[in-house]
Amino acid sequence: MSDSKGFLHWLFFKKWHPVPSVGSTIALFSIIGVIFVVLGIVITVINNNIQEVTIYKYDQKCSPVEYNKKCSFTYKFDQMKAPIYFYYELENFYQNHRRYVKSKSSTQLSGEEISLSDAEKYCEPIIYNKDLEEWQQVVYITEDNILVTKESKPDDIASPCGLVAKSFFNDTYELSLSGKKIELNQTGISWPNDKGKKYKRAHDSENTQWIDPENEHFIVWMRTAGLPTFRKLWGRIEQDIEEGEYIIEFQNNYNPQMFAGAKNIVLSTSGPFGGKNLFLSIAFIVVGVIQLLIALAFLIKKIRAGPSFGQKNE
Repeated sequence: MSDSKGFLHWLFFKKWHPVPSVGSTIALFSIIGVIFVVLGIVITVINNNIQEVTIYKYDQKCSPVEYNKKCSFTYKFDQMKAPIYFYYELENFYQNHRRYVKSKSSTQLSGEEISLSDAEKYCEPIIYNKDLEEWQQVVYITEDNILVTKESKPDDIASPCGLVAKSFFNDTYELSLSGKKIELNQTGISWPNDKGKKYKRAHDSENTQWIDPENEHFIVWMRTAGLPTFRKLWGRIEQDIEEGEYIIEFQNNYNPQMFAGAKNIVLSTSGPFGGKNLFLSIAFIVVGVIQLLIALAFLIKKIRAGPSFGQKNE
């Protein structure tokens, strides 16, 4: 009994609880505020050193605008240091819609066969091959993004099935300067734990699937975005870009008019915190300024109230 009482006494006994004074509170808010403001300024400086180029509505640069065809245009780039990240950006595409996000089968994407009932449960409304786009019914896209013509049975279960897979972004790009092709490295663009683990090809992938789930462009697409305007990594340029007029050639497959949106190209260098992120720097500075204002309010109150401010009334 005494041991139990001793344990409860130890558990609930009032320990040392520091009671901050007005001076220590002012000092704490001031130190935190200064740290946040300094970090915000540092991130702002880093952001200013990051080069970012956005080519808006690049499909509109072709005249006339035609889809499922190749197109090219010239664009002048300033000198950029490697590595340079090549993104495509979509506007007004709601990948975060609840029905859209849920329309996929994680079991199927991991390389396992699913039953019709599972397909109906997880992939509705894109269940059968006949529910896919016409081009998806007659091709197989390999891991290396090579299109192989094949036939599929309309009433077989689509693999991969679901809305997310069906809406796969399939534009391709090439970049050149004075006839010399600039290599776009398309490997290593997905999360390391996704390829070969979360996304695996089926045993007879070439005959049963319309795309290899280990295709990294497909893996990147399947990781849905939280905002209606988003960018996804398409490749990396691992050499410096010199100033000049570049030719951007692309296969204009993806039609943004079906969701009343637009598609852009973004080239960006990176810093210690990734790409350009104005929100992060602004957030740090705003929080820091708020902390300093609170410290200033305490200081003014202390000066006006005198030594009695913060003292217990006896």
